[in-house]
Amino acid sequence: MTIKIEKVATTHPDLLELIAELNDFFNEEWSTEIAKGYQNHHNLNEMACAVVAYEDQVAIGCGCWKRLDGQIPEIKRMYVKPTSRGNGAAGKIMQALERDMLEKGYQQAVLETGKEMVGAIGFYESQGYQIIPNYGEFIGDELCICMKKESL
Repeated sequence: MTIKIEKVATTHPDLLELIAELNDFFNEEWSTEIAKGYQNHHNLNEMACAVVAYEDQVAIGCGCWKRLDGQIPEIKRMYVKPTSRGNGAAGKIMQALERDMLEKGYQQAVLETGKEMVGAIGFYESQGYQIIPNYGEFIGDELCICMKKESL
């Protein structure tokens, strides 16, 4: 089984299906009301790059990044189907996103994740991201933490 990463349009059906699964997860995990409060951070039209991971031609994961400001990109919409976790797909998604950022001249990246998402936090730390004070709209948000990788 080989995992392939493809750069896709933000309107690609496989990406949209994975994003719908991710949104369902957030709705179940935190309630629809809380999840709705974060929707403005996830607008696919704002994404500079989107990728989908395929295993045997089946879409199993995705990730995107957007420009947080002119200086730094922000990782968004990272997701791997539960049945495919632990197979290396998330690392390959992250590598593809970081490679795209580097090609566009960026040297560092940030992200935000749920404070209780221990598995996600551990994964991001394994990829070189470190917890930082919450930035932007996440300042004072007790449900999330922010992370940064200084050198891609």
